[in-house]
Amino acid sequence: MTEKWIVIGGGATGSHLALEGAKQGHHVTLVDKNPGLGGLTATETFTVNGSSFEVDRFYHVILESDELVLGLLDELGLKDTIRWTSAPAEIIEQGKQYPASSLGQMATLPMLKLTDRARIGASIAASLALPMKLADRMTAISWLGRTAGKSALEAFWGPILRAKLGTQADKVSATFMVSTFRRLVQARLKGAGDRFGILPHGYGPVFAAMQERVEKLGGQVLTGANATAINQADGTVTVTLEDGRTLTGDRVFVTAPGPIASKLLPQLSASEHGQLTEAPYLGVVCGSFVLDHAPNDSYITYLIDDLGLTGVIGMHALMAEDATGGGKLVYLPHYCASDDPWFDETDDQLKQRLLDGLQQCFPNQTFDVLASSINRARHVVPLPLPGAGKPLAYQTSVPGIHVVSTAQNTTGTLNVEGSLAMANEAMAQINGGTK
Repeated sequence: MTEKWIVIGGGATGSHLALEGAKQGHHVTLVDKNPGLGGLTATETFTVNGSSFEVDRFYHVILESDELVLGLLDELGLKDTIRWTSAPAEIIEQGKQYPASSLGQMATLPMLKLTDRARIGASIAASLALPMKLADRMTAISWLGRTAGKSALEAFWGPILRAKLGTQADKVSATFMVSTFRRLVQARLKGAGDRFGILPHGYGPVFAAMQERVEKLGGQVLTGANATAINQADGTVTVTLEDGRTLTGDRVFVTAPGPIASKLLPQLSASEHGQLTEAPYLGVVCGSFVLDHAPNDSYITYLIDDLGLTGVIGMHALMAEDATGGGKLVYLPHYCASDDPWFDETDDQLKQRLLDGLQQCFPNQTFDVLASSINRARHVVPLPLPGAGKPLAYQTSVPGIHVVSTAQNTTGTLNVEGSLAMANEAMAQINGGTK
């Protein structure tokens, strides 16, 4: 039966839901408050040396095991645009650089004792065997400290956790590590290699193609349209927009982060509101800098010292030489709590903070900034805390109102592959008539 669907949020999850719904014959309206689609995978334009180019606002790579991403790109005719390459990684301590492209290299870091190296391997094996129910009872820090030891935790696992979680690394449950290790092993079992894939113009062309498909299938896309309230009565869902317009449909899919979804949905039960708001969110302040030269040849640089940066992401190592007007694209992220004071600082203050951190990483170099921007996201993904309850079901207690968002992410990791998987899972439940 053909239905009218309204999808709130035009990021990877929402855009995929809209496209799949339109392909099934439903009349779909995709709504996003921003000027264009993309969410955390949106792009921005830089101009360097007279050359303009698009880059992702936040850094993203594609793995060879990302079957859903590769399938979507193939469907949209964009799979052949992926640029595949390998790039090294390194770790920095007090300005000294060490290769860290593999667990083997990282395990031979000079600051690690021989016993630490053996215990690192043991901690990985123990994590792979750890049942999720047990992992959910302890923090990742306590688990890795127990299995790898204090010195290995400080010199090895600490930088890796901070590269993913920033100032919130000490809060997450051990399920984060177990999920991460199992994903890597699964990728290996599928035959995935060590290459990273990037889209030369970011994800912008992907969302443009998805919007075109939705519209060709009879749907509509409303950008710059901010939803302020969603209610259901007598089988009809009504979405109120900030400008006073209303949209009506049979179903609404809310893909906004938990705290935002909670405010949009006053008819949910108290327990459902709790499921959307109780888990603290990981946020990020990310600086994008086009520099006159690359600080190193690595894609990711882990930091042992606390320099404000979570890491140094050398996207230039994966890009073509002429992709950024002769400059070198580097991302400097600061992962933190959603209420971190960094969010309240000006762009100029944040740029200086991040560049100061970069300078401390590479004290013998001087960088000229050719272009830059600061992007903020208070709600990236909820932190998986020890003892956290079950996430909200995709079908809420209110008929016709669905929540499909990061609020249901229980691993603490967020990527495009996972976003597409969540959309597919929600679609399967709806098509199967289950909750």
